[in-house]
Amino acid sequence: MSLQSQISLPAQIGILLGDLGEVNIVALKYLIIHLNTLQSDFEFEFFPITDRQDPVLRQMSKTSEIERSRVRAELPGFLERTRTSLSHLSQEYKLSQAIPPDKFILLTMARFNDNYYFVRVAGMSVLALGNWERHMAPPSLLEFFVTLVLRQAVSFVSPSLKGSVHLGTKGCLFDFTHKLEDVRLKTLQGFICSDCQASLATDGHAQLAEHLLSVLDTSRWLGKTEDPTTPAGIVSNLGYDLFKTKGVKPNLWEKTQAILREEGVKELIKLIGGITLAALLLWLGLKK
Repeated sequence: MSLQSQISLPAQIGILLGDLGEVNIVALKYLIIHLNTLQSDFEFEFFPITDRQDPVLRQMSKTSEIERSRVRAELPGFLERTRTSLSHLSQEYKLSQAIPPDKFILLTMARFNDNYYFVRVAGMSVLALGNWERHMAPPSLLEFFVTLVLRQAVSFVSPSLKGSVHLGTKGCLFDFTHKLEDVRLKTLQGFICSDCQASLATDGHAQLAEHLLSVLDTSRWLGKTEDPTTPAGIVSNLGYDLFKTKGVKPNLWEKTQAILREEGVKELIKLIGGITLAALLLWLGLKK
């Protein structure tokens, strides 16, 4: 790959939210934005959609299966309309950064008729996770989105990994997976195979694999739900327990578990406080 054709990093990538149904959007936004603090190769930023009646968005909001080939044909026009409207919006607010990025990922819960879960054209990728089901957790639906956002981000900067790579499922970020449920292995493994690492090196991004591995290994940064200072704890306070919620949103039992855990922590704090107070009173009594 020539130096002229090598895409420099960090790459700025705009995130657009299509029809996500009952997905916890605030929690999803937080997790994706948090990726900016874990690596410096990609800068993810959310942009508003100014026209919800755009033909592509209306099509992606259907509950029935939609034709992926039709969506692909209409994406270049959607990308142009999106960038134009965002430029006008920046000018309206007199922002110094008036030009939006040239790379976007649209997140949806649509379903394609060929069981694929993404479609891509130059400058635009669409994730369609409408075929996701409860039995595919763990990991959670939100973690599916985070992993696939990273995968699409790489496709923008690495021509060798633009499309699906190997037929065999390795748990590699760049696996071709026949079934959406097999995407869980990409998230649970946090792995990039030797062939794909070599492809990144060929494209001039040898260090990117190492950086991605540290992010894909969520055990390094998600933390525990019980700790409100960790990403997992913050997401739990936003209404989505990454380790308990198996559906698009928590069901009654999962909500009950969260309440019991929260109340259990409160009761423990009360118990510790009571013991501390009793010990203090006893100590003051003995001093007298």
